[in-house]
Amino acid sequence: MNYNIIKNKGGVISYTFIILFLTSCISISKIIIGFKNPKVITIEELKDIRNQIFNDNISDYYFTEGIKDSIFLNKILSLSFNGSLNIYNKNGEKIFFKNSTCINDDIEIINKNNDSLMLILNEKLEDNIKSLKNLDLKEQIKISDFKEYEYYIIYYWSSFMNKNTLIQNEFNYLNLNFNSSKYKIIRINCDFLDIWNLEKDKKLKLKFKKADDGYYNVSFKSIPWN
Repeated sequence: MNYNIIKNKGGVISYTFIILFLTSCISISKIIIGFKNPKVITIEELKDIRNQIFNDNISDYYFTEGIKDSIFLNKILSLSFNGSLNIYNKNGEKIFFKNSTCINDDIEIINKNNDSLMLILNEKLEDNIKSLKNLDLKEQIKISDFKEYEYYIIYYWSSFMNKNTLIQNEFNYLNLNFNSSKYKIIRINCDFLDIWNLEKDKKLKLKFKKADDGYYNVSFKSIPWN
């Protein structure tokens, strides 16, 4: 995984995040501020974090797989850094927006039904949600749980990537722009959980190696398996 990272004068790595929600356009790629090594938490702790950040009745989901699976943990790390928003059509097919540099561009393309600027990818919504559970109900998520929408919006968030207020502001912006009956927002947490056979309260230390193109390769320095 490659990410563009800025070093400060003290040599400490800091990251660019999030979203340019204070401007007229949200960036598709996240820029991270205040990143810290992820800490292993419990489901109950995740609920507390969710309640601190979000004050709404939108369901949150978490991944149930990952028992001593380093490939899965790398996937979670990638989703956390890339962040993100993924948009699927009513057939559950992922959409790539041509000539788009931000979420506002995507929204405009959708609202104008400009199919020529939408490219359908070989990636299915069902494949991305099949290992999720509802944080409150602890039930497995199924496509049949949702009525049919024109678009499904997956939003990934993790508490270790940014301050709570920034995550909240980012999501509120997205929710405002996708707040209609034709959109279904699926909010997925990417914090590292002890149910994945990780040791509670331990941190997953990351290492960063600079590549020739100025980007950094990110990988795990250590994984606290239980």
